[in-house]
Amino acid sequence: MKLAVEQRRLGPRAFFVCVMSVELIQILAIDMYAPALPSMAEAFGVTALYLNNTVFSFLLFSTLATVLAGPISDRFGRKPVFLSGCTLFAAGSFLCSVAPSVEVLIAARAIEALGCGSSITLSAALVQDAYKGDDLKLAMTLLQSLVIAGPVLAPFLGSFAVSHVGWRGIFWGLTVGGVVTVVLAGLIDETYDAAANAGKKLGATLVSMLKGAKTLLANRSFTALALFIGVTGIPFFAFIAVSPYILLDDFGLSYLGYSFIYAGACLTNMVAPFLYMRLSRTWYTAQIMKLVIAFVLASAVLLAMVGSLHPALLLAAFVPYALAEGMARPAAFLVLLDQPSNVVGTASAFGNFSYGVITALATVAAAFPWPTFTFGLVVLTACSGAVAAALYAIGHRGW
Repeated sequence: MKLAVEQRRLGPRAFFVCVMSVELIQILAIDMYAPALPSMAEAFGVTALYLNNTVFSFLLFSTLATVLAGPISDRFGRKPVFLSGCTLFAAGSFLCSVAPSVEVLIAARAIEALGCGSSITLSAALVQDAYKGDDLKLAMTLLQSLVIAGPVLAPFLGSFAVSHVGWRGIFWGLTVGGVVTVVLAGLIDETYDAAANAGKKLGATLVSMLKGAKTLLANRSFTALALFIGVTGIPFFAFIAVSPYILLDDFGLSYLGYSFIYAGACLTNMVAPFLYMRLSRTWYTAQIMKLVIAFVLASAVLLAMVGSLHPALLLAAFVPYALAEGMARPAAFLVLLDQPSNVVGTASAFGNFSYGVITALATVAAAFPWPTFTFGLVVLTACSGAVAAALYAIGHRGW
């Protein structure tokens, strides 16, 4: 590997290890504490619905940071935004670890999320700046693999931590990890010539982005597809939010058992993009989306029939949906980003924003006072499939 941008303290491999380590540590914060949700609800004396605001706030503010970090770094440079993100993440994790109430925890998770969203966004930008050609392809592939590896590792690490040091220990661990990311970010030199955009005001950049979004939203097919990926993501984030209550409380599984079921759903989701790649050789995107809808609705039926009988059956019923969601994302983004070069960035930002906001709301809806959490998961999965079908009918001709 060779660096296209010189680094004073780091070679090409050391630079990548620094960036990769920051992303891996921060990805763990998304759902590492999920196994502790039932015990946290009991400790704070609140309902699952109220406690799930800690999940909602994290997803919402990380989405906001993802949208804003790029334009801000274009104006002021990658390193200051990256370093600030790591600092916010460490500070937010510390505040989570000492939070005396759920309200403080919600606010602390928002701070943690702002740091996480901006740092993860800038990780890809740093790699994009620093490598070229085959080195860039290799580095980006490895970096993106962490998005998959993180959710698989998180429940095992979280389960181990909560069973030995309690839920606060999870956030103490993330605090230490956050300090490590600050040190690593400090080793990295600037990779982007922000001086070229010194005369361009940040407000003008954001206004330009909003104008581009208005143009894109006038396209019915684009809007329907952007909403489609968010809607099809609802059951997965609902599963993240309530699976600890279903598996630990309702089924009485151990933390290890919970981790295996959760990891099974994530691993299925990992396989799905490869299925999409195979199907895309002969199928149009609209045909694949019809299959996605069928899989989502099939999962709703299976969850209703057997989801409350046994943890293994719950996972088996969720498998068609996990495959569907994993196929929908790459298929949708390929179409969403097939835009004129001047609005590709805006299309990407809007697609991610739509996905982030809708799935964040799903974590709240999942914890409503349903008869059972499994019943709520069935309802949300069925609604996801039905709304996805309606969006398909509206916009599929442009897919």
